[in-house]
Amino acid sequence: MLFLLNDRVMDIETPEARVLGRWRDMGCGDPRQLRAHEAVEFVKAKLTPSDRVDVPVDDETLKDLAALVISKTGANSLILKPTPAGDFELRLQDVPPLVLETYRRGAANDQDQRRRA
Repeated sequence: MLFLLNDRVMDIETPEARVLGRWRDMGCGDPRQLRAHEAVEFVKAKLTPSDRVDVPVDDETLKDLAALVISKTGANSLILKPTPAGDFELRLQDVPPLVLETYRRGAANDQDQRRRA
């Protein structure tokens, strides 16, 4: 399943199985006990910058977080939009798969062009 996380499209295979296999590494607690809003808040806390030094999140962790959102909400898109107050507003959406595939191809082309420059 394709998932849009901010400006990045990822392919997440069997999200529920991924979450059940990796929840201890993620630190989210037993996912069977999480409600959708708790899972989304957990992901927000992992992804939003804080006063501490920001450490980039690795690809596998991003996929884990995306799988958690998919399995608990059914959404295939999570956007963290900065607010004037300095916080982040969460936007969960169900984006048509064709749109995500088109965006992914376009982003890949942009990266190739930047590498050549």
